[in-house]
Amino acid sequence: MSDRHQQNYFAPFLAGILAWLIPGAGHVYIRRTLRGVIICICINGLFWAGVAFGGIFTVEPLRQRWWFTAQMCTGVSGVAAWYRQEQYRRAITDQFNDPQLRTPTPPPWTRQDPHLPGKWWHTYKEALAEDGLNLSYPAATVARAYAGVAGMLNLLCIFDAVILAAFGRFGEPARNRREEDA
Repeated sequence: MSDRHQQNYFAPFLAGILAWLIPGAGHVYIRRTLRGVIICICINGLFWAGVAFGGIFTVEPLRQRWWFTAQMCTGVSGVAAWYRQEQYRRAITDQFNDPQLRTPTPPPWTRQDPHLPGKWWHTYKEALAEDGLNLSYPAATVARAYAGVAGMLNLLCIFDAVILAAFGRFGEPARNRREEDA
């Protein structure tokens, strides 16, 4: 197939949304299927390898906001991992004895009880340690890096799909005669 220049003002937006939703789907939409499949396998593989290495709390929005932001660039994979982690966090915090601490996020600092957020974190970390889910330093860092780098790579792929769609580059590029003869 040759590069066809098509003018469609909605195509870049749709390619970007699809590329975020499922890594590689934006490229499949602009008919660059092989590139889209490779992107999907590589980015999802890297993200889920990080989650497998670090466990359910690799996608951590409370204390690892920058990594979390990067991980959310993986679309459905990042959202699914975050949702599962939030479910587990709620299950843990619902078992706390102190009713003030039974929130899935740390309570805000107040003058009446300035140590309440610290109590929440202490109780939460103890509960994680009891369940064997407390991430250790090197494993947590590597796991978050894998998942975060997957998101940042997908951000580049989203940009690529949007730019190709904006310039009307649909389909695989034409092969050069010299490449076919070699």
